Amino acid sequence: MTTPSSNHIISSATIRALWDNWAIAFGAISLVMLCSLFVSKLWLPFILLGIAIVGMSKLKAESGHKHITACRLILWAMVLIVFWSAIVMILINVLTAKWFFGGLAVVEPFNPQHPYISSLIVFPVALFVSLYMLIRGHDMEYCRSCRMRFGYYPGKGIVSTFFYNETRYQLRMLLWLSLLLSAIDWAYYYFFYINVNYNKPDKFYFIVMPVAVYVLSLVFMTIRYITMSDSLTAGSSSGQLRTMMTLIRYLVFADDVVCLGIDDDNLIDTPAQMVIPRSDDMTDKDGAAYFARISGIENFDIKFVFSDAGFSNGANVYHYAVFLPERQDMGALKGKWCTLDDVDRMLKTGRLSPMLINEIYRIYNVTMAWKTYDRDGRRLYPIKNYRPTFRFRDFKTWDVDYNDLHWLDVATNNEDKPIYRLRRFWSRNFRH
Repeated sequence: MTTPSSNHIISSATIRALWDNWAIAFGAISLVMLCSLFVSKLWLPFILLGIAIVGMSKLKAESGHKHITACRLILWAMVLIVFWSAIVMILINVLTAKWFFGGLAVVEPFNPQHPYISSLIVFPVALFVSLYMLIRGHDMEYCRSCRMRFGYYPGKGIVSTFFYNETRYQLRMLLWLSLLLSAIDWAYYYFFYINVNYNKPDKFYFIVMPVAVYVLSLVFMTIRYITMSDSLTAGSSSGQLRTMMTLIRYLVFADDVVCLGIDDDNLIDTPAQMVIPRSDDMTDKDGAAYFARISGIENFDIKFVFSDAGFSNGANVYHYAVFLPERQDMGALKGKWCTLDDVDRMLKTGRLSPMLINEIYRIYNVTMAWKTYDRDGRRLYPIKNYRPTFRFRDFKTWDVDYNDLHWLDVATNNEDKPIYRLRRFWSRNFRH
């Protein structure tokens, strides 16, 4: 059995994309400060909502691409920050409006002409969002979706680990800069600000300073990524390091059990996988031939499940299911037969590898969505919360396209979920 070792392609364009993401994300946040100079507090929240919609539309459009050049989590953070900042601004406007019960917030320091200061809202929200993302790590729905679409597995390869670590670095940068600006602006507001109008010191602390910090962050990130690019591409005449490869993975079933490689020192994974030179035209016959080569087994059926395009690393992954007529000694594969309950227990205890978790997640959720709902998320059976059976022995006969990511959306947004229609509208128009 051959396992992947260094499937990577880190190019100067890839590193440039990381810089672009930071420039756009923190730039959009800083743009709010500049807009507050020219846009009234009544209309400013709608400018922020417009920025959020543009950002979500951009992410949604890019999610349909076969490859992406860099992790876009910092852009999703920006969308959340400006969106929730807009919501807070709207609430403050409502509370200070005379038509709303005469204005509930009419005491100092509220001034109907200056109901809020943008930096006092945006940077605390940015602090909360970045902290939340750092705590959740790659368990967020956004990251799960990315793994489904682009085969991104933190810790599995050089590129995926690089992007994961670098995105967390950007989030930490955003957290510390938001904390710094929140502390300075709120301290100035509490000790020196008079809520009548903006004088020069007010404009400096609430507007000029955040924009200046943004510019300085661009200088710092430019130096960082130029240095990183020179280091990573050193010795490469083409300006990039690349290993073009294809990973083929097999889930091996017999009756109602699956074969897993049990290793007390490592995460549990399928024992059947191999690496070959890059191939974009893999057939079932090719997949069967490669499985026979690594296993020595000749009597089996094979089924293509889905493929990953790779995470901008020159690699792709083909996932197959192999069905044996009965349980047998796996020979060279050195596997152990496990029931569905065994797999569920190992999943809950964190013993499965990221790629195996992804495969199980994709197969289970697509299957259950396909068996329960139509493509619009409406129940196939007039029984609320009806859950069909899921058994390994039936996998061979399930006629559903596991490459169709729409079924994953149906699994998370269907008639059994709250506010189904609103969620469906949001997913169709704005979701990444």
